[in-house]
Amino acid sequence: MPAKILRLVACLLLLHFMTAGLVLANTHSSYEDYQSQLELEYFVPVITYDGSFYVATYAKMSSILRDQELKFVLLATEKDFFNFCLGYTLHAPYWSYGLNLYHMPIYTGPLWSAGFWELQRGVSLLASRHFTNEQRLDLRLQYENFTPLSQPSYPVDNAALFGFEATVTRDNFYFFAQSGRREYLSLGAAYPLLGADYQYIKAELDQRRYLPLGRFSLILATRAGKIWGDYPVHRGFALGGIQQVSMSSLGSLTNVGLLGTLADTVLRGYHEHRFCGDGFILGNLELRLLAWPSSYREIRGTAFSLLAFTDAALVWNDQNRLTASPSVGVGVGFKLFLYGLNLGLDYAVPLNTPGEHPKWHFSIGEVF
Repeated sequence: MPAKILRLVACLLLLHFMTAGLVLANTHSSYEDYQSQLELEYFVPVITYDGSFYVATYAKMSSILRDQELKFVLLATEKDFFNFCLGYTLHAPYWSYGLNLYHMPIYTGPLWSAGFWELQRGVSLLASRHFTNEQRLDLRLQYENFTPLSQPSYPVDNAALFGFEATVTRDNFYFFAQSGRREYLSLGAAYPLLGADYQYIKAELDQRRYLPLGRFSLILATRAGKIWGDYPVHRGFALGGIQQVSMSSLGSLTNVGLLGTLADTVLRGYHEHRFCGDGFILGNLELRLLAWPSSYREIRGTAFSLLAFTDAALVWNDQNRLTASPSVGVGVGFKLFLYGLNLGLDYAVPLNTPGEHPKWHFSIGEVF
């Protein structure tokens, strides 16, 4: 009976979420509307895994608190379990406020790469100050309990975490011109409150610059992070392959950063989780050629790009550098843009790291 009541409440919430945006769109004319950059919108009525896992999903999502229609419902039933992921954002002049609740098993990584199943249960409160359409301040308070449901090849924890984070973001990247910057600075901390098990402080920096060169575009990215204190062993910085936060945890589905793998990282030529630690510096240089069509403004549904790249990183753990020199990967690849979905395949050769061999890397979406 409780499961049936929860399903009914969730369905009513879903109906409300689908209509509330129309009301909000007609209010607050005294300020400049915060322009959305919608990244993902989908409706999937039923998904089946192994004949026992069923999911009903409605979602409109973008960067956290960035889109006027950021709201989602995800319901799932397993044998003897009822799971959910609910989120809602309220927009007001200059500020947005969010609440997210979730209780769901999630595979911590892309299904085609290294990862494991983890039960994640949590709640997060969010607020975002919109300074302009390009700059904002995001604040988040979050509690999560996580339990591994399968055993990966690397150590994992079974514990709870309570923390907060403040992130300053600037994003003026313009896709059709392939120009602009994307950058953020994040400061966060965790404390052993409400039965939580960790206490740490962390800082994270991400800068990406896009330079148009006709049909070519040059992308330069620099990322760095450091954690001081006691943190979940499997939730530090992970480098190797293409690590995407959006595929790592429900905490990142609703908000990027604090509780999942902390940063998107790209170090091609190495397998996933090749380097794990509490500090890192990463640089990426990528040259892209739009092979078809002849310009980004002509993209209607599909596009094809070729690319060449160099990635390099240093990783520390407990003040010790994991490699004597930077781990470098060089290679080539392509990206297929298919009706809003980016599919990528890269081939990379590792340098400066004995025992490594060339590798293929598949990706969905843009990491930088």
